[in-house]
Amino acid sequence: MTLHIGVIDDDRKVLYQLEKMAEAEEWRFLATVDPEEVLGWVRDDEIDILLVDVWMPVVSGYQLVQKARNISEKIVLIALAENEREDTASRLFLAGADDFVVKPLQLLDFRARLRLHEKLANYREQLNWDVRKKGISVDTMREVIYCIKRHQGAMDCDEVAAKTGLAYVTAHRYLDFLASRGMVVRLSAALDGRPGRPKTFYEWKGGLKTP
Repeated sequence: MTLHIGVIDDDRKVLYQLEKMAEAEEWRFLATVDPEEVLGWVRDDEIDILLVDVWMPVVSGYQLVQKARNISEKIVLIALAENEREDTASRLFLAGADDFVVKPLQLLDFRARLRLHEKLANYREQLNWDVRKKGISVDTMREVIYCIKRHQGAMDCDEVAAKTGLAYVTAHRYLDFLASRGMVVRLSAALDGRPGRPKTFYEWKGGLKTP
């Protein structure tokens, strides 16, 4: 499984370091300074590991870690802190963090730490039986989500298959799964106003529902 890492931090140097490290490791990397965008990643299961700067201007890292943990039990949450004070660590772990790292980042140590947490992410993913029993690959599901979210308007199955490189039947299975979880909406429309069986289109809705 390809590791998907998200980070929220307003320090450009940190973001640059993490992006280059992710490129070298062939990990997918998302970055933002918007807390709501981060929570959207967590809801939509787009990332395995979330790195959170503790000192954010709008929402504190403690609050964001807690909100992310309330949404997902399986995501790995790592806080980026400015110090190693015991009260900082205690607050973070109580909020739901799995680990915290002190800045400035020591990249060799941090890379090794992320590889360790990758194993934790994989272990937690294996416990996600609702996805596994349906024969759904998390990597493929994320590719389909990525495709639909960045498309302007609704897409049919042929378009999704073409853009993702999936077979039609595979794309159809993933679209049906996402629709069953409330993440995409099915829309029906006749082709060019012609009579006959309408074609089904899919449009992003978001918000993964628990079964």
